[in-house]
Amino acid sequence: MLSKKLKDIKIRKKFVENELKNNLIKFVYTNFYNYNKNEPKFGLFHNKKLKNVTKTKVVRRCIYSNRNRGTLRMFNISRIKFKELFRHGILPGYQKSS
Repeated sequence: MLSKKLKDIKIRKKFVENELKNNLIKFVYTNFYNYNKNEPKFGLFHNKKLKNVTKTKVVRRCIYSNRNRGTLRMFNISRIKFKELFRHGILPGYQKSS
């Protein structure tokens, strides 16, 4: 469980470090790439894009329980912890739905 959390932290750090670089490569490739096969310089440059650091690889996890399923984006906690906090009155303003 801890290893998955550490792996997610590493992926997040890599994504933040390389986000600008990847966006720049993508911009250059899509706007200035000549689709002539005789000039592959931008194509080779584009292949250096880091594929293991995409935004989809980042997993949202609960702050309290480290659960990856059923997390609420607004609070970054799982639905189970949300129910507990709601029951104890820590999160006011929500009504129980029936």
